[in-house]
Amino acid sequence: MDTASDKALQHFAELMIEKIKQVEDNWQKPWFGIKGGGLPQNIEGRTYNGVNSFMLFLLSEKEQYSLPVYMTFMQAKDSGLNILKGEKSFPVIYWNFSVRDKNGKKIPFDVYKNLDKNEQQEYKVTPFLKTYNVFNVQQTNLQETKPEKWEALKEQFKIPAIKDEQGMLTVPLIDAMVREQQWICPIYSKEGNSAYHARGEDNHIVVPLKGQFKDGENFYSTLLHEMAHSTGEPEHLNREKGVIFGDKQYAKEELVAELTSATVGQSLGISTYIREENAMYLKNWLGALKEDPKFIYNILADVGKASNMIQEHASRMEQYLTPEERFTLAVLQDNRPVLEQMKNEGFIPSSRQLENLAANHPTASNLETLYGTFGISLPVMEAEPAMKNTNEPQLGL
Repeated sequence: MDTASDKALQHFAELMIEKIKQVEDNWQKPWFGIKGGGLPQNIEGRTYNGVNSFMLFLLSEKEQYSLPVYMTFMQAKDSGLNILKGEKSFPVIYWNFSVRDKNGKKIPFDVYKNLDKNEQQEYKVTPFLKTYNVFNVQQTNLQETKPEKWEALKEQFKIPAIKDEQGMLTVPLIDAMVREQQWICPIYSKEGNSAYHARGEDNHIVVPLKGQFKDGENFYSTLLHEMAHSTGEPEHLNREKGVIFGDKQYAKEELVAELTSATVGQSLGISTYIREENAMYLKNWLGALKEDPKFIYNILADVGKASNMIQEHASRMEQYLTPEERFTLAVLQDNRPVLEQMKNEGFIPSSRQLENLAANHPTASNLETLYGTFGISLPVMEAEPAMKNTNEPQLGL
C-alpha cells in the first residue's frame, strides 16, 4: 500500500480488527465501553462523516479520550494551541470526485452535477480519497490554555442519566418517534419473544416491550439494529441484504446493522451489544478485513448513511415530546430557557414525576437548575432496580 489513503484504510482495518477480536473474546461485551454525548467533531464544531465518525469513536475508546473532539495540526496552530510532545496523529479520510474534460481542464464536481447528460459525457469523473491527520483535544494544551473552552466542550458532551419509572434507560426522542410513528416504516412494540424487520410491501419493525428486556440499553440496541435494517430498503438506501441466513450479503448487512446501532447508540449515550446470532459472523468479518482493508470503507460508508438517517429523524422529534418528557429532559440537560418557558406557560410537575426525576440521580447542577427555575428542592433518591423478565426475547433479522 503506497498512497496515504491506502495507509489510512489499513490503519482503520487494524483498529477494527482489534475491536472485533475483543468482542470475539466476549461477544456479550458492548461495542463501545464508554459513552459519548454526540458525534465526533472537529474543533470548529463540524461533525465527521460516517466512516471517520465510527473510527474516531473507536480511537476515543481505545485511548480513553473523554471528548470526541479532534483537530489538524494547522487547526491547533490557528487556535493558539500546541500538540503535546510525543503525541501521534490519526488519519481521517475525505471522499470526493475529480472531474476533467478531454483537454485535462478541471471543473468542480458541483458544477458537473448541474450539467445536462450530453454535457456530462464530455468529462471524465474519477473518485479519490484525501487524508488528513488529526489530534484529539486531550493531545493538546487546550485544558490549560483555554479552560473555558474545555469546560464548554465537557458540558456539550455530557450525558444526562435519563431513566423511566421502572429505573430503565429511556431516550425521549426515540420514544417519541415510535409513539408517533415518525420513522420511515411502522414500528410496533408489543409483547412477544422476537424482534425483526419485515421487508417488502409490508415493510415494518416489531420489537418486544421494553419491560421484557433485562435493561433499557438492550431494548434500544435492538430497536436501533432493526431500524438500521429498514434503511436499506429499495426506496431508501437500497442495500443488497442477502436472502439466506449465513450468506455473504446477509453477513455484511448484519455488520452494517450492528455498527449503525453502535454508532447511533454511542451518540445517544447507549451501550449496544452484539446480537447473539451474529457472534457466528465474527470470524468472517475478521477474515474479510484482513484480506481487503477497503472492506471497512465499504461497510462504514453504509453505516454512515444509515446512522445519519436515524439521527436526522430523531433530531426532528422534539416537537412530539410530551410536557413531562420535555420537562425531564430539560432538567437533566440543565436547559434553563426551556424550563423557564414551561413555568411561564403554567406547567406544574406532579409529585409522581418529581419522584421519578429523583430516581434518575440528577447531578448537583441539575438540582440547582430545577431550584433556580421552579423553586423546587428535590431530594436525591436511589432508583429501583429494573424488573427482569425471564422470558427474554429471541432476536432476529
